[in-house]
Amino acid sequence: MAKELIDDKTIALLDGRDFSIRSLMEGLFGGNRRSAYYGSSMEFADYRPYIPGDDPRRIDWNLYGRTDGLFLKLFTDERRQHHRVYIDGSASMAWGKPEKHLTALRLAALLGYLAVSGSDRVSWYALERDECRRVTEPVSTRESWVLALDGLGALTCGGDTRMDVSVPRCPDPGYKDGISFLISDFLTDRDWKSAVDWLLSREREVCLIRVLSPDETAPELRGKLRLRDIEATGEDDERNFRMHIGKQRLRAYAEACAWLERDIRTFCDARQIRFFTCMTDEPVAKILFDGAVRSEMVR
Repeated sequence: MAKELIDDKTIALLDGRDFSIRSLMEGLFGGNRRSAYYGSSMEFADYRPYIPGDDPRRIDWNLYGRTDGLFLKLFTDERRQHHRVYIDGSASMAWGKPEKHLTALRLAALLGYLAVSGSDRVSWYALERDECRRVTEPVSTRESWVLALDGLGALTCGGDTRMDVSVPRCPDPGYKDGISFLISDFLTDRDWKSAVDWLLSREREVCLIRVLSPDETAPELRGKLRLRDIEATGEDDERNFRMHIGKQRLRAYAEACAWLERDIRTFCDARQIRFFTCMTDEPVAKILFDGAVRSEMVR
């Protein structure tokens, strides 16, 4: 299954790449990320006056010789971040050739690789209807990343995912300790924006990746058709209907698609959330370098 999601050539292109984390965060000790706390790394941060009881070995004696004052050297604290990747498992993600869900899984795998390559941890979560299911235990090494790909590749789609309910049910959402990635087509009338705001309330950086199929952005449909919603519960579902599709309806559809893209981008810009849209017919390496780098998710 690992080879179905990722290949060695694509992995090689990721060497030297890393997540672009904007803010100083908390996390576990032993990583490569600068946190908001002072610690014992080798990178100097600041001075503060000596207080009785402080470790005298941290006094800057050269500064004492110049100022006749006792000051401690402070160094940045480096902590390991824990990134979370949420994957939309709704039935609409099974659409396209290749399926949007497969592209989402490949992107999730690459994001996981970037995380462990940066000495961070990563967890994947499947959003299934009203639930948020952890796919594997947190992964922190390349070896454990490879082993976790079987569980990631086994995910399937079905039903109508309610992100406003499922995301807050995450068993371990974290707090101020990394990036939360949400991968979806965002083709839903459910309140996904409240799910994003909930993640932001936990003081995590949030990045959205929208996956679409080319036949969704430019459908080749004409004439009188019976359209069935892929997330419909049956033939009598009110989301299924008959329609005559001509140039006027196709033009209206294109305008609606453009409006939705603008609405998502406006929402993200207002909250300083990084966002990009990708197509399933693009290689995942191109998606990361064209989309993720341009949107400053990856550097």
